[in-house]
Amino acid sequence: MADSLKADLRKAVTHPRMRPWLTVAAELPATVAAHALWGDSPVAAVGLTIAAGVLTATTWWAGEGTKAPRRLHATLSTAAGTSYLLIGTVGDPLDPALLSTLVIGGAVAAGGWNIRQALRVNPEASKDGQQGAVETGVLVKALGNAKAALRGAPKVEPNKVTAPYQLAPGEITNAEVGRRIDAIASELGVSPNSIRIQADPENAAQGQLVLVPKDVLTDGTPWPGPSHFGGSITDEVVIGLYEDGEPEQFWFPYDEQTKRNATHFLGAGMNGSGKSEGFKFAVIDARTRCDVIVWGVDPSKGRQTFGPLLPFMDWVELTEAGGNNMIEALSPVITARADALGVAGFKNWTPEAFEKLGMPYMIVWIEEAARFFRNGTEMEGLVMEARSAGISVIISLQRPSSTSMPTDVREQLGGVLCFGVKGSTTADMALPDDVRDAGARPEAWENRKPGYNYLVAPGIDEERYPMKARTFTPPTDEEIIAVLSIAPKTDAGAVTVNAAGEAYANRPLFTVDDVLTNNGASPGIQPKESIVMTKEETEAAEQARLEQQVDREINAAVGGDADDDGPAPDVDADQEIRPVEASEMWAFGQAPVDRVEKTQDDAWAELVAMLAEYRDEDRETVGPKDFAPYGKGSRIGRSRAWVSEKLGDLADEGIHLAETEQPGVYKLLYPEMATA
Repeated sequence: MADSLKADLRKAVTHPRMRPWLTVAAELPATVAAHALWGDSPVAAVGLTIAAGVLTATTWWAGEGTKAPRRLHATLSTAAGTSYLLIGTVGDPLDPALLSTLVIGGAVAAGGWNIRQALRVNPEASKDGQQGAVETGVLVKALGNAKAALRGAPKVEPNKVTAPYQLAPGEITNAEVGRRIDAIASELGVSPNSIRIQADPENAAQGQLVLVPKDVLTDGTPWPGPSHFGGSITDEVVIGLYEDGEPEQFWFPYDEQTKRNATHFLGAGMNGSGKSEGFKFAVIDARTRCDVIVWGVDPSKGRQTFGPLLPFMDWVELTEAGGNNMIEALSPVITARADALGVAGFKNWTPEAFEKLGMPYMIVWIEEAARFFRNGTEMEGLVMEARSAGISVIISLQRPSSTSMPTDVREQLGGVLCFGVKGSTTADMALPDDVRDAGARPEAWENRKPGYNYLVAPGIDEERYPMKARTFTPPTDEEIIAVLSIAPKTDAGAVTVNAAGEAYANRPLFTVDDVLTNNGASPGIQPKESIVMTKEETEAAEQARLEQQVDREINAAVGGDADDDGPAPDVDADQEIRPVEASEMWAFGQAPVDRVEKTQDDAWAELVAMLAEYRDEDRETVGPKDFAPYGKGSRIGRSRAWVSEKLGDLADEGIHLAETEQPGVYKLLYPEMATA
């Protein structure tokens, strides 16, 4: 009982509300002692007067920057306390009138400070048991009239401040705080990229404001070399560093212990943002493992993208036709690998599957993927089925809009590596909403900071999703070749090779000498005599590919093989075939015409003229089919790929066309023409 009473007394005496009363109580013994020492000394009286004035002035000076009422209150309290000490020292401190003044005036002063302290408490935080909440000017100004307060003192670390906050329930959410990061950054005078919001998963009215004032990624970090040389692809792949110095890492395959799914990746970033270099680090690190192969295609910047990786990738295509061959081959490869895994008792690819079946994990890297999507290449089935067959696909493009890639493909990409983009609209397309709300702003640096990125993927702490990172400083080609030359050599395996068929057997092969002596200019060693195709051969290959695609669609629709005898189930064999529209005849069986390819300028003029004609018809939408036929003898006089690309460019500019939710369909705009 005695210990409890003693503890209660100690707690009462040390409570912040007791401090003003203890100060008033200390006036009496201090005054009695001063009177006994200096009561008869004129010099002491003068000294005490000067000291009282200096202390009062110091209080006023120290209060600069605080609110005016607080500054005035503190100054008057100091003046009253020092004046009483002076009067009591010179006079009689035990005089009843002086004692009455101390009791009454001191009680008023101490009570006034208690009232001020009580009014500073946030009532909403008190309901949740939070004590000592204080106002924060930054949150109040940035969030308007919303009742926002700090839940405690900010945690200050080197180049990092973490401030826990409390929001008034029902008045504002963490997502709204995230959308006002620009206002908070403006108030603090820092970059929006230096602020992140960490929402409390247990309480929607609470969270943390994380501020990193100095960008420590500015100078970059040299590539330290492979993270797990000779290990398994199940180990993490490291491509750079986060702003707190931790490695930026992710995983491709399924993990049996954590049940982390195998992952496809979306790579987004504008020209010059470092997107290709970022994935190059991932492929370099992966290629130093013992159980993985890499396929890649880039029809635009192939040798610039792949460079020193060419001799060490299992299959590389540098043309659109070759890329289509690879994508076509992937369909039977996925089926064959999935079947082999299933027969062996594997629901997912694991290192044990590699040891037992000789089937390595596959990474398929498709650069400039928008070009394939716009030209009709289908990848929906590829990304939907590949993961269980031990295949991860990287879809890399500048702008992941609905016209650049089908939404069905986008939904299957569980990971995102987003570099600098042009505008907030593109950032919204690339990153999840909650990551954007937490402060991810890739549009802030665009392509001015190559390598800066945000990484979202399974297995990564979600608090790191809105934390910016930067890929390593690229090594030289010679350094990459030196590392990969001694890395494990992994074969594709019999299952993959047999399923890939002739396209794989005829793939281009590259050697280290090709890369070093010709700086990547050599086409490599070919099993065939030449890979150079004439325009007629290219068109014939495109025609054959389209026919194969249509055959697959027909087979899928009728539920059988086109070569089976008799009609397929649920198909009326006696039903009359409907007449074929003229616009449907351009792709197949078109009669030969005299073909003269038009110049870029002439074709562009015809395209713009046709858009004007469609406006005269009050059309709302247009698509590639509205500009058929694409043959050289047509009105446009250019290829199908050329028309698709130009329509996509016009949609990006937003003057003649605008994107819609339906791939390959554009809203026709009606710009006001300047009058002469």
